[in-house]
Amino acid sequence: MKIIPLLLILFPSIGFSQGGFVKGKKGNDYIIVTKNGYHFAVGPTYTSTKQTISGELSDNSGSRGTYYVDPMGKVGFFAEAGLVQFPSWKGIPIKPLKKSRIMDYWEFAVGYRQVAGAEETTLHYKNALGEIYDTVSASGSFRNGFLYGRASAHALIFIGKKKIDKTRKYFIDQSIGFNIDYLMFPSEQSYDDASFVSPISTRYHSPLVAQFHYSLGFGIRINRAWMCVPGVHLPLIGIYEWNSFSPRLNWFSNGYWPIQAQIRFIKLFERAPKCGAYGNPTDMDLDKKFRLGQ
Repeated sequence: MKIIPLLLILFPSIGFSQGGFVKGKKGNDYIIVTKNGYHFAVGPTYTSTKQTISGELSDNSGSRGTYYVDPMGKVGFFAEAGLVQFPSWKGIPIKPLKKSRIMDYWEFAVGYRQVAGAEETTLHYKNALGEIYDTVSASGSFRNGFLYGRASAHALIFIGKKKIDKTRKYFIDQSIGFNIDYLMFPSEQSYDDASFVSPISTRYHSPLVAQFHYSLGFGIRINRAWMCVPGVHLPLIGIYEWNSFSPRLNWFSNGYWPIQAQIRFIKLFERAPKCGAYGNPTDMDLDKKFRLGQ
């Protein structure tokens, strides 16, 4: 099963994140960045599908021939928003990795996701000599809309030497989380030709979907409070409706694996220093020296 090797690769890599969030200090700027904030993300979705299914026709009328069922992925979209928090606790330090904790921050989000796909079935009828005398094709498509909620734990791997304040500007962002989706806007569960009968069984997933997911992104600190993280998000394990660990969503005669590209923005809340001084860093430094008689 392909999902197991993937997990073995991804899970250990999260343990190698290093460093952590360092908030600004009063002497560095006229605004203090907190450890809490909000985030939002948008991007396209795409359904990865399996290969063509083929076989021999066999029905009660004595027809013979072959069939081909071709699943196709289509593009949809998603949008979400939620809250983010960088916890204060350091956890158990890992000195060889120069890391103070495995998880650097967590986030919660609600959003809307559109998952789309299509399927085409072709029937080749043959005579007793094995010659094709008739061909019938039919197709169907779906575009399902989900309302979802998710929670994710993130680990950061900082790269490069360039810094903004006390934190390096560039980082790799990985996360593992859990999502629950509800199918609010389902598509029709039939081909465009309603009279067409599929040569193989069809199956449609439950309106409620629960999965474990993984995301990978490359983060850029725009300034002390804003971060941009373009990346990719994909489900790893399907919990409900149970499908032997597979995260694929069944529709028509195939399973569709929804993958999404995303661009995320994180904005940390800011507050003025309690001392009540305002201005740019140079003004605050001069004011501090004046009050100290320097």
